[in-house]
Amino acid sequence: MRRLGARSPLDAALLDPDLASFAGWVRVVVEPRFRSGLEVMAKRVAVERLSTGSLGLDRLLGGGLEAGYVTEVAGEFGAGKTQLCHQLAVMVQLPKEKDGLSGKALYIDTEGTFRPERVLSMARFRGLDPELALENVLVVEARGELELLSAVASARFSEARLVVVDTLVAPLEVGEGVEGLARRQYVLSRLLRMLREAAAGGRVVVVANRMSMDKPAGGLALSLGCHYGLLMRKLSGSRRLVELVRAPHLPAGSAPVVIEEEGVLDA
Repeated sequence: MRRLGARSPLDAALLDPDLASFAGWVRVVVEPRFRSGLEVMAKRVAVERLSTGSLGLDRLLGGGLEAGYVTEVAGEFGAGKTQLCHQLAVMVQLPKEKDGLSGKALYIDTEGTFRPERVLSMARFRGLDPELALENVLVVEARGELELLSAVASARFSEARLVVVDTLVAPLEVGEGVEGLARRQYVLSRLLRMLREAAAGGRVVVVANRMSMDKPAGGLALSLGCHYGLLMRKLSGSRRLVELVRAPHLPAGSAPVVIEEEGVLDA
């Protein structure tokens, strides 16, 4: 098998699934675990949810953002992505009876847009001690690619119940030609794999994403790496429209919101 290029059991299985029948040690490693639909349903019912702070948006999401999954929030500059990320960092601290998770937030800031003043005003509106709420938001500045990789890797072992990356693609190096694009997509896929691992630890993971030529940046790698996709659009004044564009089990739809001093509220 090594002559065929297989350096691990997984390599061997990928080369030819039939190889597994000739090597018991391969079969033990790659043998799938089958579960009944009822078992899967029981696991789904137990999934915790985090309120976004907007009833309309929560309804759109089937009850809020799901722990254990990665949600992308895309939009043009000024659409409200960062505002929503700040609000989620406050909402996660609310007790579970108020649709929070009684936990802390890890905020990975890649563009220098984290503003503690927004956390203070949103916390006051939600009835939280503003200074304590700010203390419960752990901020990591990751302006470069290596810093982002390190921060996301650490998120898998964080005590936080919410992980925010605002934004994911900003620090990624832009190489030249096909090789540069391939490298960028590889790094993005690696980041998303680690974020999914962080989510699997019972965390809500949210990644903000900018737009590129009227489409969310990051291409197919980012779309496939996130379980849910939200798109925020500017309307008039402080009004915004949040669209659900990708979900495994929910219909597409939208919810109008307004951005006020108190946060992202129902329109």
